Amino acid sequence: MKKFTLFTAFIICSFSVINATIITVKVSDFQFKPATVNAKVGDTIRWLWKNGIHTTTSVTIPAGATAWNRPVDSAHRNFRYRLKVAGKYTYQCTFHFTVMKGTLNITSALDAGLNDFVVSGDDLKALLSWKTNTSKDVAYFSVQRSTDGDNFREIQRIMPSPGNLYSIADNTATAKYTYYQLQMVDTKGNIEYTDIQMHTRNIALDKIVTSLSPNPITRPGHLMIQFNSDIEGSMRVQLFGPDGRLIKEQNMSASKGINNGHFHMGDLSPGSYYILCTLGTRTEKHTVIMK
Repeated sequence: MKKFTLFTAFIICSFSVINATIITVKVSDFQFKPATVNAKVGDTIRWLWKNGIHTTTSVTIPAGATAWNRPVDSAHRNFRYRLKVAGKYTYQCTFHFTVMKGTLNITSALDAGLNDFVVSGDDLKALLSWKTNTSKDVAYFSVQRSTDGDNFREIQRIMPSPGNLYSIADNTATAKYTYYQLQMVDTKGNIEYTDIQMHTRNIALDKIVTSLSPNPITRPGHLMIQFNSDIEGSMRVQLFGPDGRLIKEQNMSASKGINNGHFHMGDLSPGSYYILCTLGTRTEKHTVIMK
């Protein structure tokens, strides 16, 4: 009996390792991409250096989890952290903690067996599908949508079905990039998240820059730039003074979807400045007021 128990435990552990996932978070100036990750206990987060000098440093972690503080730079190109405890983790770069933040939402797999979450569709609608092994003890599914991949809201609640196969269509999203996640809730209130998936509509970007904050800005002038990108590469940001003189320029890493960048304007005199943001063949001009 003891040998059988040990063998069974070995098989279970081996199965868990085989089904564990390694999730990559890219680290660049000045963002973690993706900034929000849903994962399961047993998965591994791998922070992968792209450029700059940064750290990945835990801020809040669930009870029983291990804190971390590791450099991510040209000499330390990746760091792996295995998720052993369910809960919400927050972390940051210690050098750029005002702008470089990340969140890990970690849940344990529930008995119903939520799997095969897929987001597809076309320019008119997004199609979401998933399945479970059983509908027993499932209270409901919460379908959630986001325009930035970080802040989600429920758009529909689906009740369990004996067939264990589910699909819905969302034809109300209007953005080029829309993010979806699924939350399964059981009858005891336990939850499990799917990964976050992005749906892309084949339409032209209305604008590159979606947000400049704060604006007006005070010295020393840390400007957050949120922008859309339909390419993998970088966006050039150029800062010009009131007289049209180029003051500084910087390249920001860009991935497909919503990106967050940080531009240090420096200790400038009060006045009206403007920035040119160039991504691919497109350029936008935006005014920034320095108080």
